[in-house]
Formats: sequence, structure tokens, C-alpha cells
Amino acid sequence: MSTGNPTPRQPSTRSTAAKGLVARENREKIRELICNLNWLSDDNRLDELLAQFTDDMTYEIEGMAVFHDKPSLRAFLEEVVGSFGMRIHRTSNEMIEVSGDKAKSRCYWRADLERGGKALVSAGRYFDEFVCVDGIWKVTSRRATMTYISPLDEGWARTRYFSLA
Repeated sequence: MSTGNPTPRQPSTRSTAAKGLVARENREKIRELICNLNWLSDDNRLDELLAQFTDDMTYEIEGMAVFHDKPSLRAFLEEVVGSFGMRIHRTSNEMIEVSGDKAKSRCYWRADLERGGKALVSAGRYFDEFVCVDGIWKVTSRRATMTYISPLDEGWARTRYFSLA
């Protein structure tokens, strides 16, 4: 006997599984993009690095600078980041949320650096936003925070913020 109320349709297991697979694939593509940014920056491959960003990008280094175009970001990378003789930059604990062709992530970063014969350690967080265009994920916004940058021989507990001047 019918009550007159239609039975709600449940999504098919196949379509739910396919959506889950696409979401996992997109998160992995974004994770690879985040890692690629580290490699390209550390290797000073600025053309390739900047190609990972949209033309209307924003890049903020909290408390230091905000860039709204690739030429000004390039100048900063050449002057400041390029002043380090060695950079080993890595990210961890990526939390990635995908919603259609847009995504957000947050993660920790840590870098071992050398500048003027002095070994430094630094760490902070990235807060990123992405967009997928024609199947390719690009960064639309990055906000970097710095927890510390310290001489290795002193450590961050003793010297939290080493002067880069």
C-alpha cells in the first residue's frame, strides 16, 4: 500500500564512488602542485614557478609583503629568496578541501637555509587557494606565515626571528 510519499532516490554507488575518486585525484594533484612549488623555488626556476600561479594571483608573506602580480613576486624572489646560497624547503600535513574547480589548503612548511655562511632554520604555514582550468590546477592565492627563522647553532627557542637585513 502506497502512502503517497515518493521514495527518495539514493545516488548510485557507482556515481558516489566515481565522485570520491575524482576528489582524491584532485587532492593528489594539488598536493603535487604544493610540492612542486618547493622544488621550483629551491632550484631558482622562477619561470616555471610563476607559471604555477594564475595571472590574477595574490601572494602574501604575513607581516612582510603582499604581491598582486608576477613581476613584483619575481623581483622579491630574485632579491630575497635568491640571497640564500642553499634552500631545502618542504611541506607537511596538507589539509586540502576541493569544491568543484576550486580548492583550499593549509599546511606546514619548514626550510633549511644558508645565507652569508650562516646556517638557518625556518618554519611556518601556507594557506593556499587554487582553481582548476582545463584540468590544470593553479594557485590563485598563497599566504605564508612565519613561526621562526633562526640560526641553526642557536635554535628557534633562543632566537625566534633572525634579521635578514
